[in-house]
Amino acid sequence: MQNITFDSYFIKKSAKIKNRLFTREQELSDQIWNHFGKRLPFARIMRIIKINEYQKTYEAFNEVKQSDCKNPLALFIWKTSQKK
Repeated sequence: MQNITFDSYFIKKSAKIKNRLFTREQELSDQIWNHFGKRLPFARIMRIIKINEYQKTYEAFNEVKQSDCKNPLALFIWKTSQKK
């Protein structure tokens, strides 16, 4: 019987999950989701990208990453909710 530790099991599981990201939208959603500590649901991020288009969401995310604000999550939501 193979001896699998608890940590190695979840490392293998997370590697399999990473391979399930197929589109650039899903990849951007994953980056945003991890950047904000998973406080914003993945499905909501995907919806933001769908509504605002990929490029506008990507630009807003980069602006938030470069800014030095107290609440970057609120800034991201505000920037993506603006009608341009």
